[in-house]
Amino acid sequence: MEPLSYEKRGYLKEDFRLFHLADNNLGPMDYHYHTFHKIIILLAGRTGYAIEGERYTLQPGDFVLVGRGSIHRPEVERDTFYERMILYISPEYLARYRTADCDLEACFRRAQSDFHYVYRSGSGDQIKPLLQALEKAVNEKDFGAELLSRAVFLQLMIEINRATARKRYITASAGDSKIVSILQYLNLHLTEPLSIDELAARFYISKYHMMRRFKEETGYTIHSYIAEKRLLLARQLLSTGQPVTEVCYQAGYQDYSTFSRAYRKRFGASPSADQRRERQE
Repeated sequence: MEPLSYEKRGYLKEDFRLFHLADNNLGPMDYHYHTFHKIIILLAGRTGYAIEGERYTLQPGDFVLVGRGSIHRPEVERDTFYERMILYISPEYLARYRTADCDLEACFRRAQSDFHYVYRSGSGDQIKPLLQALEKAVNEKDFGAELLSRAVFLQLMIEINRATARKRYITASAGDSKIVSILQYLNLHLTEPLSIDELAARFYISKYHMMRRFKEETGYTIHSYIAEKRLLLARQLLSTGQPVTEVCYQAGYQDYSTFSRAYRKRFGASPSADQRRERQE
């Protein structure tokens, strides 16, 4: 199998973490992914954002939903001012607040299933003010500061879910439409048998041209993309406590030994050992 050509970046040991960054020379960044959710809101300046093969031109107030496992990168021109707030979020933390009528992870699932990753704040939205309130709360040392920051965070996530449900998404400004279609197909059929020849025939494209364009547009190969997405799905399923052998097939693998070897190589532990470790933490 071809080696992975992109990497996991960042880490999160807290329930959530907020950054407020501004610079004039971000420099080129490789495609990467996270094992947690991320929200980026552009405060000032201008930038592009690429996610899952699509490219967007952002304006201040736009926010990007990057669900765990989504391949992405900012695309900022050299010497361009870029101010943003970035929120890392633990999926497990959001799951603890799930109720019958409120699933705070819904906005990320909607973004990934509908392929709508970028939203434009409306006049009634409170997303930017709530992010600013959260920034203030997490830096406070007064009585109840931690509880206050959690309360503001939950209010923010409710507002984001309401805003995305109102479908204020913006369309991609660039991207190879054929490759975007292939990426969407892969994500919708990730657990099914997939082959280069079948993809090329389905999308009426030379397989060599398809592989070259896929790498140019996304920064990684089709094989490595499928492998990584399946392993990330497997790890997510394992965290829910499902039996390891069932996870193997649910993640698109045909036999357990292949799955176990790939999982151990990627995460440094067998699926069962990884599941036991998560239960103990």
